[in-house]
Amino acid sequence: MESINHFSHPHPLVVVDQESVDRGSRKSFCSECNEAVEGYCYKCGKAAEGYCSGCEEELEGSSYGCGECGFFLHKKCAELQREIINHPLHSQHPLILLVRTYPTNWCNVCRKSIRFFYRCNSCNFDLDLRCAMHPQFVAQEFQKLQHFSHHHPLILVEDIEFQTKGKVCSGCREPMYKSSPFYCCLNCIFLLHKKCAELPLKINHSAHRKHPLKLLAKPPPHQEKCSCHLCSKSDQGGFVYHCSVCELGFKLADPILQTVAAETHHEHSLIRLSGTISFVCEACGTDGSGVCFTCVECNIIIHMKCASLPHTIKIIRHPHRLSHIYFFRDKEAGKLECNICYDEADLGYGSYCCSDCNYFAHVNCAIDKDLLEDEKSESSDDWTAILPAFQEVKPGEIKHFSHKHNLILSDDGVEDGQSCEGCMRSISTSFYYCAQCNFFLCNCCVHELPKKVRHWTCRHFRELFFYSIFYCDYCEFWSSGFGYNCDACGEIMCIRCHEIRDTRIVNIEGQEHFLFFDHKYDGECYACDDSGNQHSFRCKDKKCDFALNYRCLVLPETARYKYDDNHALKLTHRDDHDLSQCYCDICEEKRDPKQWFYHCADCDVSAHPNCVLWESPFVKLGKPFGIDDHEHPVTLVKIDFYPPKCNKCRKPCRDDLAIQCTEPDCTYIFHWKCYRMSKFRLKREFGLIWHL
Repeated sequence: MESINHFSHPHPLVVVDQESVDRGSRKSFCSECNEAVEGYCYKCGKAAEGYCSGCEEELEGSSYGCGECGFFLHKKCAELQREIINHPLHSQHPLILLVRTYPTNWCNVCRKSIRFFYRCNSCNFDLDLRCAMHPQFVAQEFQKLQHFSHHHPLILVEDIEFQTKGKVCSGCREPMYKSSPFYCCLNCIFLLHKKCAELPLKINHSAHRKHPLKLLAKPPPHQEKCSCHLCSKSDQGGFVYHCSVCELGFKLADPILQTVAAETHHEHSLIRLSGTISFVCEACGTDGSGVCFTCVECNIIIHMKCASLPHTIKIIRHPHRLSHIYFFRDKEAGKLECNICYDEADLGYGSYCCSDCNYFAHVNCAIDKDLLEDEKSESSDDWTAILPAFQEVKPGEIKHFSHKHNLILSDDGVEDGQSCEGCMRSISTSFYYCAQCNFFLCNCCVHELPKKVRHWTCRHFRELFFYSIFYCDYCEFWSSGFGYNCDACGEIMCIRCHEIRDTRIVNIEGQEHFLFFDHKYDGECYACDDSGNQHSFRCKDKKCDFALNYRCLVLPETARYKYDDNHALKLTHRDDHDLSQCYCDICEEKRDPKQWFYHCADCDVSAHPNCVLWESPFVKLGKPFGIDDHEHPVTLVKIDFYPPKCNKCRKPCRDDLAIQCTEPDCTYIFHWKCYRMSKFRLKREFGLIWHL
């Protein structure tokens, strides 16, 4: 049997026919730890079943493999050149084929990370296989551009999926799109949409008829406290069209630069009015002044920007399309509230509403860039397309993506304290279990959590994953089990946060508050006084300053402290005791009587929520799993008495979450915070997901 020795694997690789790879078992999870991965699991050092360990794409045709380790390579990946000389994208030095142990290097073109990549150590230059072997680059059929705004040459990238998280165009300052053509710099992070890179350097525009407008890479310096049109803009970055004679400039996104005649969606011709006119725009209902448009037939005046309002839009908060109207013809509509900001609306002015239901929104709320759907997105019109997370093997038995064995439905009771592996909650109704190991899923997690779903906080589909530990970007708790991940946004959401709707009613101290999600709220949370959290809910009553962030919304109503199993502590909203008596009985520090706390009336014990719950109340302890830098299985633990010292900081691992070897004679143990920072250095800014 033909075999080869490959530098990326310690054992010989033999030719494997496609038929010998079980196509029915191809799933997006690791063949070793059975956790969700995208092509390759860096924890176990293995590819997902049916995937190449080099390029992380599905195996097709004959391949090389090691049956002992579950390691497979496409034939083309196994036969890649170890060294490329004079690659069109980097001809200065040879590129060497390397294997990425951890996902900490990113391709200089697409900003993505896969296991096999070519690298020039001299220039700190990386190319993943897709870009290194892309026909467009190999054949040198790509455009180069020396743009006036950047000192390095740019190359045009087409037909390559780009890692968009946190990346914006240096011209218009708008987000980069995942698959749209763009120009990039191979030496630094400089990106331009193709349309922005090809803008004319000089234009004549009706907004300024006296002189031509010249394209500049950034606004010119003005005097301090200048009140000109450009300096009044909050964001000073990006290209501008500018007249140096009149010291007048416009940003690319400025409505006044748009060709209104071509963009207008009004049914009649609009006449442009100039001068110092003040008015109320009848398209959006807000005040305006200066240049505007009027329709003689409708007898309306509108902002210049409102002349190009689309007839219909999609927003992430609502599953149906919204249509623009100028006023309500229904006299019985009564008072309506905007379903985004919950202010009352004037029905005599324009708004967006849903023809299928009673959803209504102010124009400026609906067209907020944080809420508008990308019309080019595959998910913009399809909220109902969901992918089940399991397959039915036979009645009462399923194959769930989160576990390697089949799960069996049961209506029998479980032992006290037995919790669901997916949501960490106690099991009280029917559930699914594994007959071969101690694995349980509640009925809700199986049937109510699809593998792929839309959520009202995001414009993309989110995918269900199952990890030993992960960090939720919303409640900021470490959790185990199921969560949802958005690849495009790089955000992770735990199940508890996923279940929260955009509105809810809470009863605090006998007073009801109607809370709605306000993505612009930057005030303090009523429960903890933290401010600046972008994920917050506030009361729609403008006279009420009540607001809660996700972290306080998901606090459990009762909790038990490790040293007191006799009574449960109840979440309490206010302490009426004298300020001098408000102390935490755990850390012995002062408490703010206005902030929420946990209290036991029988024992008269009070404590900060963080002292009772720690940072990881939803983490599964004691579950063995494997990691790539230790030979034995490890588990997550919290040690109270006689704790060993952390291998990193040399301090005792008391009370804090720690990762410890399960072998009795092995001394491997780290504080969780020491382990995650020193071993892998979690880099969330690049959209990586932490999981074990």
